[in-house]
Amino acid sequence: MSPAFEHAAALAAFEAFVAGTARAEAVEACCAAGGVAEAVEAMRHAMRRHRWPTRGGEVSLRAMVDSLDARTRKEGLHVIHGWDFARQQRPADIAPVLLLDYCERLGIAEERLGPALAMLLDQYCLAVLSLFVVRAWDGGDADATLARLDAVLAAIEGSNGCGQPVAGDVNTLLLLAVAYYHPEERGYATLLQRLATLGPHRAFRFAVPCAAVFGSHLRWGMRFMYRSDAGALRTDNGMDYPWVLLAIRTSLQAYAAAQAAGPSADAARLAAAEAALNCLTPDPWAFTQRPPAFFTGFEAWHAEVQAALRAHREPLLADAERLLPSPRAYASLAFESNFVSNASVAMATFSLADGPRLPPLSALWAAAGRTDDERAAAETLARALMGYATGDPARLGAHGAPLIVYDPFDGAHHVNVVRRALQEFA
Repeated sequence: MSPAFEHAAALAAFEAFVAGTARAEAVEACCAAGGVAEAVEAMRHAMRRHRWPTRGGEVSLRAMVDSLDARTRKEGLHVIHGWDFARQQRPADIAPVLLLDYCERLGIAEERLGPALAMLLDQYCLAVLSLFVVRAWDGGDADATLARLDAVLAAIEGSNGCGQPVAGDVNTLLLLAVAYYHPEERGYATLLQRLATLGPHRAFRFAVPCAAVFGSHLRWGMRFMYRSDAGALRTDNGMDYPWVLLAIRTSLQAYAAAQAAGPSADAARLAAAEAALNCLTPDPWAFTQRPPAFFTGFEAWHAEVQAALRAHREPLLADAERLLPSPRAYASLAFESNFVSNASVAMATFSLADGPRLPPLSALWAAAGRTDDERAAAETLARALMGYATGDPARLGAHGAPLIVYDPFDGAHHVNVVRRALQEFA
């Protein structure tokens, strides 16, 4: 059986599971197991077996998940298993089970049992969908497959689920799946080369969250771990820089196209400038100076980025002034996060507590072109995530550093550093 045929058949089966009533029936069956403890155990058992009880009998996703996971692991990526920093090994359970365990420790109120289990099942479905996203190239036309997966994601995060979206788009979901500590590096190189084959429209749609996620991660590190030491940042994060290089290359291609289109493309140009600045803000010298060693094999991309920065330096400087973060409106350039997976766990706890409905994480990655209401909602989410990160000493990182921060003043500092670096760039 060819990978394309297998991918298509598995995806059709998964689409049927998330689009109909199967998830609601599975939650109902778990709740019928008894009290909160029994219902949670029933869901844990279903997650581990990848078999879900419905009125028409069990729906098994086991073969599908095992096949997708095995191919992904063979290439060096572990999508549905995280990393246990304390034990320096991969946990035995998949990430959705660990999240269920965490929520159980936090406490699930009996009156919130159904919605809580619906949220946890949504998280399980997002983990499975992550495998499809990472393996989108198995289906042949990755652009078409990713567009189809966007529809599957909309079904998972729609009215048949808990009602609180997490990712918002498959580009964000892909980053949630892979942008965490990973002791193996070869899988990232393979996936990066595949991402470079996307068409221009899908490539830029991916570049925006890629720039924001890796930019926020490196800005966080520059501030809290490396104390503005770019050399130390590079030493620990060399694997991240080629992803940033792909994102800025794609963003500057979109910027050039918008420049050529003239004033009618002002919004598109500003969106591309925002993505490029997200790439530049942690360490602009990696792109304006001689390519560091971690760009070996990517010299052509680096040269292309330098040529684009030279060609568009003046309009980029003007757009950087327009995009300078301030307390008056949300700016993606002011968001900092150690690992974006921390934010997805926080989203689960918000749903568990029956808090106000928040936008998905994709709302955080761009501010240019958004309405005032959209930017206000994004800032509400960013500040809620920061509140979660600082709300318990156990959630703080080394030296008491919060793992998620929204700080317009630090964002403005980073943009001003980029402006100086571009002004010096000849």
